[in-house]
Amino acid sequence: MSLFAPMKRLLIVYHSRTGFAKQMATHLALGAESASKEMETPLNITTRRAAEATVSDLLAADGYLFAAPENLASVSGEMLEFFHRSYYDVFDDSERSLLLGRPVGIAVAGGSDGRMAARQMERIATGWRLKSVREPLVLRNGLVQTKRNVLLPKVMDEKQERECWELGGLVAATLLLED
Repeated sequence: MSLFAPMKRLLIVYHSRTGFAKQMATHLALGAESASKEMETPLNITTRRAAEATVSDLLAADGYLFAAPENLASVSGEMLEFFHRSYYDVFDDSERSLLLGRPVGIAVAGGSDGRMAARQMERIATGWRLKSVREPLVLRNGLVQTKRNVLLPKVMDEKQERECWELGGLVAATLLLED
């Protein structure tokens, strides 16, 4: 990074009902911070709950991490609402995405599956013309999907924490290596 180049900005947007996706966002951020330190290149990391994230946040960032649970084979409602209220405002008058080519990583907190939410977020990222750094990370809690289990607070294990850390680091490194 040149002495006069502005600091790169990474935006993490998440929604969590049971704590699992919030933990994912935390470990995504830790991985990004670690990559920034290892590369000796500063990185501004902003984490926003989906309900609080804005179009201005999207436009100000140079790269993204999205983390949300799958609910009933879809992205959670609050995360989907973030995408709905932001989607069209990141295109200019000629229909060009103002986010074109920016790196993105997707993380899904699933119970027994998670693939449909991952696919949904992938399609949104593709529509925005973001550049995915890898396939979406889908972490399953493995619980049988009963009312009690679905509503229980969730805790990530060390392997899952490491996987989020790695994804956060990969997005950060990709972002920091770009001119």
